[in-house]
Amino acid sequence: MEDNTTYPVVDEARKPDFEYATPGQRFANYLIDFVVGLFLYFVVLVLLAMVLQSVGKNLRETMALLHNRHFRFPIFFLVDIVTYTLFEGDTKGRTVGKLITGTQAVREQDLSPITWKDALIRSLIRLVPFEPFTAFAGSPLHDKWSKTCVIKKRQER
Repeated sequence: MEDNTTYPVVDEARKPDFEYATPGQRFANYLIDFVVGLFLYFVVLVLLAMVLQSVGKNLRETMALLHNRHFRFPIFFLVDIVTYTLFEGDTKGRTVGKLITGTQAVREQDLSPITWKDALIRSLIRLVPFEPFTAFAGSPLHDKWSKTCVIKKRQER
């Protein structure tokens, strides 16, 4: 079976130094990070409910607010952006999923670790509707538009 995956172009002299993450690793990253994000989203909702209760909202008002999709969606997106940005920015391109699968997001031009700005851009692009499905075309939008790629983590020598 032929691999039709398209990858970013990098300096040929650097190619022996790295290997792109496999589609399986990328999918595992997505699933793990989705579960982590969902967990953090529910933690934030519980904390918000506790805050609302402490400022005098009754249980019915609190539950009505937490069930309102116009309230929940922005919180979900905010948690998603903050989680990805903090993880990738602080660890130079690694999320919980990438830590587990041994992969790392790097700048495609020189394979250097991504910056906080790169992490924020990748996080914001993930909000594009149907963005996860762009991975089936070879490389997801958050890689293409941010000029980054995901590689197998290099072993320290």
